[in-house]
Amino acid sequence: SLLPPHNEVVEAVKVFGTSFFQLGFIPKALFLEQLGNSRSSINVFYLLGILSVSARFTPSLIARYGDGLKAAEVFMDRAAALVMEEMYTPTLDRIQGFFLLAIAEWGKGEKTSSNIHMGIAVRMAGILRLHREETFDLPENYTAEDVINAEMARRTFWMLESQDNLHSGYTIPVSFSLSDITTLLPCEERDFAFGIVPRERSALAGTLAATRKPDIVHTSSRSLFATLIQAHNLWGQVARRAVTSGDRQAGELFNPWDSRSDYATLSISLQIWEEHLPAQHRWSIWNFRGYKAEGLDLAYLAVVMVLRLSNIILRRTFIDSIIHTDQNNGAPDDFWLNMSTKLFENVLVLHEQIDAFFSLRSPQQGFPAMIVFCVYVCGSLANHLWRRPEICPRLAPGMGDIVSKSLEVLTDLQHAWPLARNWRLALDQRASMI
Repeated sequence: SLLPPHNEVVEAVKVFGTSFFQLGFIPKALFLEQLGNSRSSINVFYLLGILSVSARFTPSLIARYGDGLKAAEVFMDRAAALVMEEMYTPTLDRIQGFFLLAIAEWGKGEKTSSNIHMGIAVRMAGILRLHREETFDLPENYTAEDVINAEMARRTFWMLESQDNLHSGYTIPVSFSLSDITTLLPCEERDFAFGIVPRERSALAGTLAATRKPDIVHTSSRSLFATLIQAHNLWGQVARRAVTSGDRQAGELFNPWDSRSDYATLSISLQIWEEHLPAQHRWSIWNFRGYKAEGLDLAYLAVVMVLRLSNIILRRTFIDSIIHTDQNNGAPDDFWLNMSTKLFENVLVLHEQIDAFFSLRSPQQGFPAMIVFCVYVCGSLANHLWRRPEICPRLAPGMGDIVSKSLEVLTDLQHAWPLARNWRLALDQRASMI
């Protein structure tokens, strides 16, 4: 009674894998086979979590409930009604269910319930020791299915860690201490699908695994999923240090031009990480087309957009100093001009990525809420430069068009994710002069 007809569940699961988590913990072919042969063996709470995310983009469910948002809310409510009976027995599918419910709630703007349900998933993962590499040891005579199941559990942990960073803010602490994590990063999609043990895995910088073998952090053989997790971790560091007002971050002891400052440290970390990216993980229209052909365009964008977003927000916190350079004493010559140039160069690249996605996107293709946030940030910063071209004269032309385009895109996308409406209204108010 909690689920729609079988064919609609199957469609929603397919949409989930193509329009939201193209890289994720679901072994797509095996899961669809299990769904077809034995749906009763799959946790209903887990399925409701999937539907909470994907119903908004699933044609049959939109037709059934009259609206994508309404369809998603139906399954969110049904999943939430099961929380009390699901939260006390930690299993992998329950972790996945709570994680997905939290994602859907975050996209709706219900941040408190989202954080609580994400916290339940995190605690369950800790109880199951998913943060420790030995948890994924294979039996002596392992099968391909054993490999897939172990990888599914590994990916579940990293999805938690990744989304925890993606939704981070200054007031929200990390869920796992990096020094406790020995779990290595996910493998390539082909290895996951075929149940192949990879020759090498990468590690996340700062984890105990990376401390033991630092050379595998930047290995050129790392998977796109591994790169995505690393990108989201860097974003989490930036987001947690972003100031709420003024130029000084809470607890910051040094000016941004001091090499000991958080700004300098993070700026160098982002630069070094980008310099070591595998060629196919760097931004280019060519790479984007290639990943789109493989059905991994959203996953690829989650890497390159979040990298640009990190560089933007890192500098956005100093926008008042960039605007009012005459009021700043002690900064080296051209420090604020150079920061402004880097800030808006990143805005232009982010706009190029957004434009590429929406120019090639079909009207039916879904998208994660984070892409909408990137559109808002891009439009917001373009609005700053449009109104004050003197802060970066070389890059100012065309900023008004970027603001208008961002508003147009946000208006088109706000119907899928309620949180997008808030971002559109905020940008509309800032850009009311255009």
